[in-house]
Amino acid sequence: MSSIETIEMTPARSKGRRLAKLAAPALLLSLTVGGLGLAGTAHATEVPSCSTLPGQTCPATPGVSGSAAQPSAIPRGIQAALNYWRQLHWPNFRNIAPRGAAFEVENYVDRNGNHIHGWVESGGQYADNGGALMNFMHRGLAGANAQNYQGAFQEYYGSVYPSNPERSGIRTGNFRIVRALGTGDVWVSIDHYSNFRYVGRP
Repeated sequence: MSSIETIEMTPARSKGRRLAKLAAPALLLSLTVGGLGLAGTAHATEVPSCSTLPGQTCPATPGVSGSAAQPSAIPRGIQAALNYWRQLHWPNFRNIAPRGAAFEVENYVDRNGNHIHGWVESGGQYADNGGALMNFMHRGLAGANAQNYQGAFQEYYGSVYPSNPERSGIRTGNFRIVRALGTGDVWVSIDHYSNFRYVGRP
């Protein structure tokens, strides 16, 4: 690694609007009509769930596969970038990796005399809009010690580029890596955050 360059940070994505839940008024109405007897009956027939039984984990969060017990395989196209981020000790938006920070990770001449460059780029803080990753952690799917996580996430582009993406305008593709800063849990996405694979704490 011959140089590290931090590029201008852009604002994080704004959180999308959350739809109002319409089920609550209906539930309140049913409790009013049925009286306290309904609440007692519901409590008596409560069935143990994955969140109340010892040693059980809930089914995977929609859009997120894998778990601490069975981490997903890291896609081949993302492995090289993930290795470099690990070698860089996972820089994040709190220190030297705001959105658009580029790091040169390869700079050498190959056996044919070609000068090879390799760059990785940071995406800054990941907002987790919709809460899929936080929900995944709270349900115990990243391990018991991550269930109460309330911290931040960092995003990284999941490819190694032949030039500085911020300066060259090269297309950065759809590979992404997201890491929980407080626990080291890592997810990867091959479709620009539409779906995630939990890969553990590499």
